[in-house]
Amino acid sequence: MTGTVTISVELELGWGMHDKGEFSHLSNDRSAEDTALSRLLDVCDSKDVPITFDVVGHLFHETCDGTHDGPYDELWWSNDPGKSVSEDPLFYAPDMLESIRSRRTPHEICTHTYSHILGREASDELLHHELDAVDSLHEEWDLPASTSIVMPRHQDVDYSVLSDHGIDVIRRPIADYGRTDSNPASKFWWLLTRDHPECTLEVTEGVVETTCTPHPSLASTTLPTGRRPPAPFFRPLPNRLREYLHRKYLLDALRTAADGNHVHLWTHLYNIANPHQFRAIEPVFGRLAELRNRGEVEIRRMCDLPEVVA
Repeated sequence: MTGTVTISVELELGWGMHDKGEFSHLSNDRSAEDTALSRLLDVCDSKDVPITFDVVGHLFHETCDGTHDGPYDELWWSNDPGKSVSEDPLFYAPDMLESIRSRRTPHEICTHTYSHILGREASDELLHHELDAVDSLHEEWDLPASTSIVMPRHQDVDYSVLSDHGIDVIRRPIADYGRTDSNPASKFWWLLTRDHPECTLEVTEGVVETTCTPHPSLASTTLPTGRRPPAPFFRPLPNRLREYLHRKYLLDALRTAADGNHVHLWTHLYNIANPHQFRAIEPVFGRLAELRNRGEVEIRRMCDLPEVVA
């Protein structure tokens, strides 16, 4: 059986942590994230690798007044700046969406909800409201309706709500993955030497679940992440060594797929908004293209996965 590789990238910018008011992982003017997106799209075009971008719907807007109808908690929109893409590009990004869909590679634009709503804290009424807003945005932009979703922070959601909106694929974390003992030395060694696990494709209540690691796997926590340095215990190691180890991790993941398994690699865009991550990632896209061209793996966007399990 031919293995499958799915790559998904979360495009959320300021919305990813707006409920916590945390933005230090992002560049203030979005320049680092713009550069990362352009570089990623260039690599995808050069290797003919389509990926899934799961996008917070509010980023489709060019401007807003900071107020939004719906059954939200009164503080939910407190960090919405109510400005425009030119004034606050961390909360509005129609230019990024246009960059994705203007490329020759047929990437998928799916949903990460409208406002990065958290599944465990949202009523079904609110989730319907969020997905109605996403449906309207896709129609306004003349984009295919979203048939796949990544829930913010991988929180649970009622699958019947997804089905009502034509969504039949969801990314879910592998249960109990990555639990190590509390010994810092053990955790340090595990993060440096672990192998990427096999992922699964299963149908639950009519929805295809593609599993992944709970933490980003296309990016590495041992390297600088966005604007943030790695954890202190990784810093004594040379960046080039950590880049090499992450590249090895990703190449091992491709070998796992070539053995007939499903592998789902993912990241937030901001995670890879620095050169250290890209030096590890770019050669892997080339290797993935080679495996695809030899018929050893198939590259599948999330929206394509129902065909795999049919």
